[in-house]
Amino acid sequence: MSTHQTEVLIIGGGILGAAAARELSKYKVDTTLVEKEVDWGWGSTKANIGLVCQGGDCLEFRPEYRRSKLVWDSIPMMEPLCQELEVPFKRVGMMGVYMNEDQRSKFSKMQSRAEKIGITSHQWIDRDTLFDMEPHVTRDALGALFDPVPAVTDPIKLNIALAENAEQNGVHAMLGTEITDISRGVDGFEAKTNNGPIKARFIVNAAGLYVDKMARMVNADSFVVYPVKGYVGVLDKRMGDLVRHNVWRVPPIPGELNIIEPTVDGNVIFGITLMQARRGDFSTKAEMAEAALKHVQGIVPELSAKDVIKYFAGFMMMKNFELGWHNCVVEPSPTVPAFINATMGYPGISACPATGKEIVRMLADQGLDLIEKTDFNPRRKDITDFSELPDEEKSELIAREPRYGHVVCRCETVTEMEVVDAIRRGATTLDGVKHRTRAGTGRCQSGFCRSRVISILARELGISEQEVTMAGGGSREMLYKSKQLLEGGD
Repeated sequence: MSTHQTEVLIIGGGILGAAAARELSKYKVDTTLVEKEVDWGWGSTKANIGLVCQGGDCLEFRPEYRRSKLVWDSIPMMEPLCQELEVPFKRVGMMGVYMNEDQRSKFSKMQSRAEKIGITSHQWIDRDTLFDMEPHVTRDALGALFDPVPAVTDPIKLNIALAENAEQNGVHAMLGTEITDISRGVDGFEAKTNNGPIKARFIVNAAGLYVDKMARMVNADSFVVYPVKGYVGVLDKRMGDLVRHNVWRVPPIPGELNIIEPTVDGNVIFGITLMQARRGDFSTKAEMAEAALKHVQGIVPELSAKDVIKYFAGFMMMKNFELGWHNCVVEPSPTVPAFINATMGYPGISACPATGKEIVRMLADQGLDLIEKTDFNPRRKDITDFSELPDEEKSELIAREPRYGHVVCRCETVTEMEVVDAIRRGATTLDGVKHRTRAGTGRCQSGFCRSRVISILARELGISEQEVTMAGGGSREMLYKSKQLLEGGD
């Protein structure tokens, strides 16, 4: 295989890598973004709850922490960024509920610290006002500290949009490309991959769960990070009015995430315990599902198991699990020039716009010449969401393209044409279609639409239905044709 030459190699197509690539695409810099999965954002980003916070609701956000500054700098950038990229963004606010005076005292400290850093949006909500704003919250609540600024977005859609816009502006993107080794030379680095070698003057290591592994290849691992696992539950859309804001409480046990919030798509999600676990173990267990329900029922008692349509687990890398969430790594290696390590932990989504800019600034400090493009296009158009259109526009679309009249996913009202658009935009798997269109995310969890989406993928990609996978690799969905085993043969 021939060697691919580039100025900047970004390792990892998660939210930070894509944000850095999009920021670099504003300049006349030859940039290559590689991701080992077959699509964008399938690591830590996929398991993010999509909260866009400003850090005033956590004692561990302090001016001296780099993570805090990156979050605060990102606050004014996020909504305009989502508008440019046609990514959903919904202002929901954050409601810290307290059950006793000790918890109220902790919230008071958070408010004082937030005000010292210039966050003055918090309001105290009394018990009656709380129940007007959140009718389903536990009657044990005495009140809440409310911040109207926080919002929610769709983390994978934002990730995909950043990567697509970076490509539109000249970034070379390589999916399904895994780094197997990196060596240093006189004039830069050479990375070995399953798709051939890549030579680069600079490397941005945004490899998420494997950021330390990549750094170790060139002895640039001057940090220690720990994989921390979290669980998230998703509720049926019929429970979409259960909460109107991000609602949380001070956890009775450190590490528990007693959070429940609405999503941009009409579901409600909740998160629980963070724990150290074996890296890459994304399994979910019955006992964790039961614990998740128990913890969040302390906020919303009427929530029950029958309302949950899916659980999933994800990882983030923390610099020091014991010291809390304030640690992150966004810095040039002190021993390996032109090699930048970037991992955020919590909250990576909230910090991604400013982190992308910070990485570019660090590259400039390391010697990268930055000349702005005059033709940079910040806008990217999303796939048409048929279900959100007025009836008149739906009729016009169907008249122009009949495939908009064929509903493939009944739960989310996703049409055949939306699935086709997703494939034309880069989806090659069931998960790729799901994250772009929501086909398969409803109550039946793809029980109705899976076979139809498989057929469309096979047709559009020019492959057999047996070759269609859920998420690439060996995750094939249809191993045999009907009656093939009964008929015999291989």
